[in-house]
Amino acid sequence: MNDFEIEEVKKQAWEKLGICRKTGDVIGTQIFSILSIYARVIYYPLGEAAPWGFTRISGCRDDASLEKPFVAINTSIPVDCQVFAAAHELYHIWYEQKPDILPSDLLNEDGKESNEKKANRFAAEFLMDEGMLRQEINTYGTRTFDIKEVLQLAQLFVVPYRAMAKRLYEISVIDEKKMDALLSVSESEVDQYRKRYAIVVPNLDNRIYIDNLAELSVTAYEQGLITYEKLEYQLSICGLKPEDIGIAKQSINAFPSDEELDSIMEE
Repeated sequence: MNDFEIEEVKKQAWEKLGICRKTGDVIGTQIFSILSIYARVIYYPLGEAAPWGFTRISGCRDDASLEKPFVAINTSIPVDCQVFAAAHELYHIWYEQKPDILPSDLLNEDGKESNEKKANRFAAEFLMDEGMLRQEINTYGTRTFDIKEVLQLAQLFVVPYRAMAKRLYEISVIDEKKMDALLSVSESEVDQYRKRYAIVVPNLDNRIYIDNLAELSVTAYEQGLITYEKLEYQLSICGLKPEDIGIAKQSINAFPSDEELDSIMEE
């Protein structure tokens, strides 16, 4: 990306932070709530090696009847990667209105198209605002930026280790040589360092959540539009059971037998 493109993406990210009233705030997992405003979202475990997510767009930017885009987030990947994927997809929704698939090597930009690099930079600017990042660095008195410190900052902002290492370079906290050294660490080594330094990533892996399917299903059941069995099936798609949301199966009174009717009539 050239300097003009970088400045443009910075302005776009700052504008959206203002619209979402999130300036001066660490976004983290709030990104999922923001994404739900602008898209219908399904969270589903697609597999660790599968794409991080994808976006489906109906119609075009100038279509007055344009429906909300459909976004899928792969919950088989760590939650920090899910956060970054959601912010990346928001760029495509807000500024491109084009379908997109997020490869499992999303953070490796070698050979990637310009729009994917812009979406990654937007996600970095949106999730790790320079002012907020510098503020946290000062708050914790961070002076050196080795693997431990990068992991701690990544945990605070709920972003991938590699995204944080690159972000520190983008805001001139570390030089390119240091960034390359941090990025040279393998994923298995990063995981080992997390355990060594007790770095915890929120446990949201493999969850299943399909937009507002659960809410709509319960409402339909309460209004008598679907059976209890249908409710069970639709909630099972979301990994839920009726009792999980306080709904018990109501017993159905059996119709009296002929003998019972005769007895009642004699009385």
